[in-house]
Amino acid sequence: MKSKEQWIERIMESLDGAGPARLSPDAMESILKRMQDPGSRTDSVKLSLVFKIAAVILLLISLNVFTIVHYSSSSGSSKVISKSIASEYFSYMDHYNL
Repeated sequence: MKSKEQWIERIMESLDGAGPARLSPDAMESILKRMQDPGSRTDSVKLSLVFKIAAVILLLISLNVFTIVHYSSSSGSSKVISKSIASEYFSYMDHYNL
């Protein structure tokens, strides 16, 4: 335990005399320029990215609508198959008294 305390003490002593971090003059000038001139800032979200996201969402919604319309208008035999699949999937519920 004493070695751990000595190690901590050495670390704390190594920080003696350390000053605050300094920023380069070029970086400071760039930051001040951006703060003073709001017209030069670029928007973080570009318009093309918004259009791409909207197109993907529209594609997914249309795919879902297509599959719902297609499978709801399918023949009656698929409805029988889907009912049997659903009854097998939920068959465990018969064994529990809720």
